[in-house]
Amino acid sequence: MVKNNYEFFVVSGKVSKGYDSNGLADPYVKMGYISKKTGKTEYFLKTKVCKSTLLPEFQHKQVQELETDDIEKVVIEMYDHDLIGKNDFIGKTTLEGNSLTCLTKEGTLIRYHLFNENDKESIGQSTANVYLGMSKKD
Repeated sequence: MVKNNYEFFVVSGKVSKGYDSNGLADPYVKMGYISKKTGKTEYFLKTKVCKSTLLPEFQHKQVQELETDDIEKVVIEMYDHDLIGKNDFIGKTTLEGNSLTCLTKEGTLIRYHLFNENDKESIGQSTANVYLGMSKKD
């Protein structure tokens, strides 16, 4: 069992359309991984909700210890927070599990495009994107 510490920095994002009646959204990001053992998504990060915007500034930094041997895929998801009812799914992307083992102390800052396969209006198009930094810690 190999455990390593990783730093995740969810910087900002962009939502392609409004999900609320005011034409904006209340987005937040969740990160997790699909476990090789259980096949389930185990979430380890959730940003704050950025209210009434299509250009959220999350500025969320978190160090997380992860058992890299158990990671099938890394999952990045964005939702629109709703006060009543279920939160709206905006989009997601997945990375291969070994993408974490390739990280260095210097890390990366990449814009990830998120997709929503259930949104018939945006099939094949990015529904959102998120700027995410990741690095390996000692």
